[in-house]
Amino acid sequence: MILYGEDISDGAEISGDVCIVGSGPAGITAALTMHAQGVKVVLIDGSLDFNNRSNDNSGVKYNNNIPLYQGKSLGLLAKTEPDFLYIPTPPNAGGGWPPPNERERTYGGTGIHWGGQSRPLDKFTFENDRPGYPAWPITRADMDPYYAKAVPFCGLYGDYGADGENFSTDFWVKELGAEKPELDGFVVTMYQFMVDKYKRFQTRDDFVAMTKSADATVIRNAHLLEINHQGGSVTSLTVGSMTDNASNPQKASTFTVKAKTYVMACGAVENARQMLISGIGNGSGHLGRYVMCQPIPGSNQVVFANPASYLSPGMLNLMGGNTATNTSWRSPNGVSVQGRFVPDATLAGGSNVGTCWFWTNGGGFYFETSSDPRNTITLGSDTDPVFGQPNAEATWDLFERDENTYNVLNRAFNQAVTALGGDAVTSWDWAQVKSLMVMNGHHLGTTRMSALPTDGVVDRNLKVHEADNFYVAGSSVWTSAGISNPTFSIVAFSIRLGEHIAGQLKQV
Repeated sequence: MILYGEDISDGAEISGDVCIVGSGPAGITAALTMHAQGVKVVLIDGSLDFNNRSNDNSGVKYNNNIPLYQGKSLGLLAKTEPDFLYIPTPPNAGGGWPPPNERERTYGGTGIHWGGQSRPLDKFTFENDRPGYPAWPITRADMDPYYAKAVPFCGLYGDYGADGENFSTDFWVKELGAEKPELDGFVVTMYQFMVDKYKRFQTRDDFVAMTKSADATVIRNAHLLEINHQGGSVTSLTVGSMTDNASNPQKASTFTVKAKTYVMACGAVENARQMLISGIGNGSGHLGRYVMCQPIPGSNQVVFANPASYLSPGMLNLMGGNTATNTSWRSPNGVSVQGRFVPDATLAGGSNVGTCWFWTNGGGFYFETSSDPRNTITLGSDTDPVFGQPNAEATWDLFERDENTYNVLNRAFNQAVTALGGDAVTSWDWAQVKSLMVMNGHHLGTTRMSALPTDGVVDRNLKVHEADNFYVAGSSVWTSAGISNPTFSIVAFSIRLGEHIAGQLKQV
């Protein structure tokens, strides 16, 4: 069932087996996974929708949560994204959403606007340990069974197999009747693009059905205020609601949610902020640190003069996801595919740099930032005007390792293209590129996964090291950024998390 926080009385108590905070891809996937195994789920959603109470999950309306998302952008963000901490502006006169800013406090989270670009994190990301790009405490093989489950969950094309066959270059060369490029120091990786039916999580048929179940409770206009904990366990959550007053919203009610297990699934900024407010998860001082992303510049700084000068028509077909006779290939259910050039393990590992991809369709350089403790989410001195909670301060910059990644990989790509007789690649200098970089909506880190409590915030099962019934979902747990868009991996990790928690509850 769907409830609305403003209808819940002061002092009321809502209970379930698991409480999930956040209605984006991470929270919804975990909720669906656990509910399917008989777990009674309570999901709280920090958005407002006073004008749509049909319980059909249709539409995502503008809400007046902006007062809760004030704060300060520091470092490079102060120049390139001073409004980083804000949510999108209201819909335009035509009823559509404008281009989103970096955060969404809306029903469905970032699933309301993302492009559906999907690929697993590479084995290299999980397992290759380099200064500034640490290995994870789990392997790609540990995640492969869950990536295999994420493929049908996301409606993607082909059989994942044991090791991501349906994302492999050889699979798509055969499927498209294309040719495989050979570029010194680089390999081709293939990305699938999810269709709306699957990437808009709040309108998925299975989630809509779950919200109508007696064993699941979704609470809209429910804003986490405090994670109450004692003796290494979370005991309850204090939750507030807001009034429908866009110019001057006020607190409407305060109530409690109690469960056996709790999951934070609010994104890298809000996961860190709420945990810092409640004083949980920061025993080793890592909470809120290591903000990472896969940034892009405000203007293309890498220009491919003519990809046809070094790629055959068959190779161009592979990179564009086309066949010889069909320049807009789609699977029967609408999935599309495209290729990217990425540095091979010898180039990235041997040079101790991050990884990246180069896109032949129009140019572009998209790379992983280093894991640097100077990039942080912290609590500011000012508070929000509704609940009086500290606002976030986001500090993000690009450092020496990031500059080295840019220079090494651009130079290597230029040399490889030139060796094939291709046109030279035009690259801007680092200072100019850096001055235009934005975070690109891929917020990673702040509750990093680690084998030891001294090195991070959550363990390999996404449980907070210092709490026995408190977990974190989403890309805030990323140990290193990698180069794959995060949402597909968020789904896989959330399936894994849901199965783990359901299994733990059955043992109680």
